[in-house]
Amino acid sequence: MLPFYEIPVRSVIADKLFDFATTTGEWKPYYNFHAVQVPFDLAFEDPVLYMLGMKHKLAVGVIRLDPYTTYDWHTDTRRGVSINMLLNNAKSNCLFSVGETEATHSFVELKYRLGSYYLFNNQVPHMVINFPESRYMMSVEFEADKNELTFDQLVREMK
Repeated sequence: MLPFYEIPVRSVIADKLFDFATTTGEWKPYYNFHAVQVPFDLAFEDPVLYMLGMKHKLAVGVIRLDPYTTYDWHTDTRRGVSINMLLNNAKSNCLFSVGETEATHSFVELKYRLGSYYLFNNQVPHMVINFPESRYMMSVEFEADKNELTFDQLVREMK
C-alpha cells in the first residue's frame, strides 16, 4: 500500500483557503513550518472536512514552507495520519522512503493535484523539497495520536 491516499472528493474551499492563507498575518512557528489555524466556520464549509469533524476532534491549518527550503527525512512524533492539500502550484517534491533508510534508498513521490485531499501516513519517513516560491499546504491534524488513529484506520473509514 502506498503511504498516501487521494480522497476521491475534491475540495470546495481550496481557493478560499489559499486566499485566507495569503492575507492573514497571524503565522506562528509550528514544527519547523510557519502555520496559521483555519477558522472552523471556513473549514466546515467543505463537506469532507465537516464529515471528518463530526467523527473526530481535529484542527485545520495552513502550513507554509519558504522558498529553497527542505524539510529533511523524518517521521512525525505524534501524528499517525493527517490530511493534506496543496493550495498553490509551488514547485516542490514530497517524497516517502520505501524500504531501508540507508544513505541511499528508494522513494515514492506524492504528486499533489490542486484541490485534492490526501490521507498522509506520517509514520513513514518522508521529506519535502521546496523551490523558488512559498509552498502553502492545508493540513488536518487529529487530536487522536499515532497510537489512537492510524493511516490504515482512516483509509478504511474514507473508502
